[in-house]
Amino acid sequence: MGLPGNQSRPARANHLDQVGDKKRVLRFWQTAKIGENGHALEYMQFGGDHLRPLVFLTSIEYPVAPPWGFCIDAANAGFGVFSIRRPGFGASDTVTSVDQQAAVIEAFFDEGGLENITLVAVGSANPVGARLALKSRRVTFSVFANCVFNRDVMGEFRPAWFGRLLSQTTESRAGARISLGAIRQAGRQFGSQWFYQTCFQKSPGDVSYVKTFPREMAEAWEVASAISTETYQQELYPSLKGDPFLRDGLFSSVPCLAISGLETTETWKTGFEAEANRLGIPVSYLSSGDILVPYQSGTELLTLLKTKVAA
Repeated sequence: MGLPGNQSRPARANHLDQVGDKKRVLRFWQTAKIGENGHALEYMQFGGDHLRPLVFLTSIEYPVAPPWGFCIDAANAGFGVFSIRRPGFGASDTVTSVDQQAAVIEAFFDEGGLENITLVAVGSANPVGARLALKSRRVTFSVFANCVFNRDVMGEFRPAWFGRLLSQTTESRAGARISLGAIRQAGRQFGSQWFYQTCFQKSPGDVSYVKTFPREMAEAWEVASAISTETYQQELYPSLKGDPFLRDGLFSSVPCLAISGLETTETWKTGFEAEANRLGIPVSYLSSGDILVPYQSGTELLTLLKTKVAA
C-alpha cells in the first residue's frame, strides 16, 4: 500500500512510507491505500524506521499531528511518531462504525509492518483506541488521554451553549446536522482562534497551546469542520451516550494508562477516576492541559512513557 504506480521505495523506508528520508526532519501527511479495496487512511510519520512506533489516534477536537518539537523530543527518546486521521477525517475514507475504524487501523498496522506500538488515543478517538488496546497484537502499551469512557459529562463543557450544541448530536441525524452547522458558522464568523480559546477555556494550558500553535489550530479547524454529519454523529455518540464495549474490569490485564490534566475540574477528575477504576486502568495526571493534555504536556508524557515501556 501507499506507493502510487510502480514507484520504488526510498532507502530506509518501511512499507508505509512515500516520503523517504525527509520524514526524519519534516512532518508530511500522506495517504496509505489499505487492503484489496484500497481504503484511504491519512497519516503522518516522523522519525527513522528503527524507532519504536508512538501512534496518536487524533480526535475531532484536534485532528493534527503533535508539534514539531515534540516529534524531535520523541525521536531522541526512542520513539518514531505516527499520527492517524481516522476514517472520515481529511483524506481518510469513511466507515460506518467504531469497530470498522479499528479494523482499518489494525490493517494499517499490519500492512505497514509496525511492531511494539505505543498507542495514544486522544479525546473522541478513545472508543477506537480501547478496541485496539484489547485486540491488536501489535499494540503493546496504550494511553487513553482526555477519555470520557461511560459517564455523563454534559455539565463539563464550557461555555454552556457548546455543551447544548453537542447534545443535539445524539438526538437525531437532523440534530447532528444543525449542531455541526452551528459550529461551522461560529468558526467562520469568529475564526479558529476564537473558537478554540472559547471552547477550551476551562484549561489555561489548553488556551496557551491554542495561542502558541495558531497554524496547527487553523489546520485542526479546517479538517474538523469539513467532516460529514454522519462522521460527526459517529464520532461523538459513544462518548456522550456510552459505549457498551467498556465492561467492568476490561483492561485489568492490559498494559495501559489513562491520563488527564491537573487543570481540569474536580467533577471531571472524580468521574474520570471512577471509570478508570471500574475498567481496571491506572491513572496519571500531567501538569498542564485538559482536552489537549498529551500535546501541551508532551515532555511529561514522554518521560512517563519511558518509565512504562522499554523505548
